[in-house]
Amino acid sequence: MDLTKWYLKMYNQEKIKKIFYKALNGVKSENIVKNNISIDKTTLHIAGQSVALDSFNDLYIFSVGKAGFDMAEQCEKILKEKIKGGVAISLKETRLKYIQTVTSTHPVVSEKSLSAAQILTEEIKKVKPNDMFIFFLSGGASAMIEQPVSGLSFKEFRTITSAVLKSGVDIKALNKVRKLLSDIKGGKLANRFATQKGYVLVLSDVVGDDLNTIGSAPMNNGKYPHIIIGNNKIALNEAKEYIQNDVQKTKILTTTLDMSSKKAARFIKDTIKRYNKKYDSYCILLGGETTTKVKGSGTGGRNQELALRLVIEKCIKKDMTILCAGSDGIDGNSPATGAFVDIDIYKLIKQNKVDPEQYLKNSDSYSFFKKTGYEFTTGVTGTNVMDFIIILKNKRKDK
Repeated sequence: MDLTKWYLKMYNQEKIKKIFYKALNGVKSENIVKNNISIDKTTLHIAGQSVALDSFNDLYIFSVGKAGFDMAEQCEKILKEKIKGGVAISLKETRLKYIQTVTSTHPVVSEKSLSAAQILTEEIKKVKPNDMFIFFLSGGASAMIEQPVSGLSFKEFRTITSAVLKSGVDIKALNKVRKLLSDIKGGKLANRFATQKGYVLVLSDVVGDDLNTIGSAPMNNGKYPHIIIGNNKIALNEAKEYIQNDVQKTKILTTTLDMSSKKAARFIKDTIKRYNKKYDSYCILLGGETTTKVKGSGTGGRNQELALRLVIEKCIKKDMTILCAGSDGIDGNSPATGAFVDIDIYKLIKQNKVDPEQYLKNSDSYSFFKKTGYEFTTGVTGTNVMDFIIILKNKRKDK
């Protein structure tokens, strides 16, 4: 590889990572809470709404989901001793000063999920009619808190939901099942509050920001206003602003990608063909969630499977890098966030004598990308707005 080609390869790999992190930064818990919560001597400001401090007694903060801890932590920094109590439920094992913290599990409901729900409902009982609450809801809440309906054992509940999860259905269908089997989903948790004063601030992880789907809608009973404070569109707009001056064309193609990984790979392949005819350099941004059916015993997730299908479809061209990654830092049952690919991956396939089709058949996309060195790992990000697919073709040097 000559120096010019090597430089461009390294440039594109680092650039596409920066695009990912710029998108992520736009929906980081710290930033979205800062933008939507503030307080002065007389007024509490919540997502454009103003609430007089003398209009309620005590203030409680609740936060559930993958961003549960981070959003509660930032809220504590802003509101401090004004917070009377509450609960933050997430995947993190850390503590806060004013808000109780509970660690739960995702994506499979566990005994911890039952315990977390019990602690949450007990804390809700402390909220009196003249009090007020702010409830932060983010993706992952469906698995992190659970109380099965009367007559359904936890073992039965887990068997049903695990089967649906592995079937490859989209999040809307999955959460419909969860609501039917749950005593707190579908607005049932909201029914337990005695107060009329409350706001639900939502970090959306579903296509179309459907409030009936996000977290299986535990607070959506029509009584409390729900406000979207972070979503895929906000994230990709940040990414677009960052990269648009470095390429001929930047386009957010969609923030509502909702199809199987097989169909998505063909859709992306056709899109690349169209853009290659028009532009020497471009950045195409897509957001949403693909679906995939687990067929084997391998390790992976929908982002790595999509990337693997793009390799098989031979979508990757010269001077191009593609990244498929989850905004939450978690891709399926793997330790990776996703995977990126470029034209050199085909050489590595030959050198390592690996067959992409076999990895696909065993739902083992992570092992494929680990072997070729193209896995992308960030760790848990503390936010969740579905997935990012970034396609960068660039022949120009950085300015």
